[in-house]
Amino acid sequence: MKKWFVSTIGLFAIILAILAFMLVSCGGSNDSDIYIYHFNPSARMLEPETRPLPVGNNVVEAVVDYIHIGPRSGGLLSTWPYDIAPNRSDLLQAVKIEDSVLIVFFSTIYENIPPLEQALFKTAFVLTIESLVEKSLPQITEIKILVTDDYEHAFSTLIFNMHIEESSEMLDVPWLIYDGSPGVYNDPLISSAVTVPMTFNYLHFVDETGTGLIIETYESDEVELPQEERLRYALLLLIERFKPEGAIFPIPPETMIHSVIIDGFHIFIDLSADFADRFEGDTRLARLMIYSIVNTLIYTSEADSYLLRVNFMLDARQYEYFQGVQNFDQPFARDDTLLLSYIQEREQEFWRNLH
Repeated sequence: MKKWFVSTIGLFAIILAILAFMLVSCGGSNDSDIYIYHFNPSARMLEPETRPLPVGNNVVEAVVDYIHIGPRSGGLLSTWPYDIAPNRSDLLQAVKIEDSVLIVFFSTIYENIPPLEQALFKTAFVLTIESLVEKSLPQITEIKILVTDDYEHAFSTLIFNMHIEESSEMLDVPWLIYDGSPGVYNDPLISSAVTVPMTFNYLHFVDETGTGLIIETYESDEVELPQEERLRYALLLLIERFKPEGAIFPIPPETMIHSVIIDGFHIFIDLSADFADRFEGDTRLARLMIYSIVNTLIYTSEADSYLLRVNFMLDARQYEYFQGVQNFDQPFARDDTLLLSYIQEREQEFWRNLH
């Protein structure tokens, strides 16, 4: 009886050990798992979910499939921009490996993703790829993501620049949106960017009477942007994104923003020719429109507003005159005298109380 009891206990222990091993092997993470990052709306941050490490030659594409399919957990949300790119191929063009660099090519549809969704997706994407690199691609030391609709040309250009010294000044290098540098876009704890609104306190609009400028504040729940992108966003608010009451909007809505560049105390903006070709108004309205842009960009910048200047170009060309406004090819300083009198008084009172 005693021997039977001991044998039974031993067999039971063996069964428990086997079950424990199976539970750990099937339910927990192991050395062959990688992390796929998704968004946790409750914690307002990115969190990893384990998936088996893919095998074969196309491991990166298999991991992208994991990202595109989305999380298995009901508490997590996918960061994939389904509204913009429902199919994986809509966004991902190609993945290339050159020496120790892994290069991912997104189509220009990426540019249509709203800033916050863009930041979350890009960060989750990079963290996931880094997890794959750690487990399966130890030779990779750098990840690059580029946006282009011609990835073959972009790839050959990038490779040329990687192997030819000082070639970046001679060739048109594609837009690099991730290169491993720190910043809010590459921060896995992106919750701070989610919870801190992006505020524009000094958006200058033409008053509905067409006689002066008014100031409006705009607050967005989108992610905080780097300085040049912030200026571009402010300009977009003037053109089409924000239409406050008591204002008119003389900037033609067809106007495209080619570039916004900060160089020292100069802001260079290059707009499409629609800015001039589709403008409807007289010289006074043209002047007010120009200074609504100038004042907005100068006050949005982090630099000293008294030193900053705004330079205009249209389709990469400078014009001496614009709708009767002379010296359009010269740098513009801010002009607070165009503010309506009650706005001036309000601002003066604000600064007196501040100091």
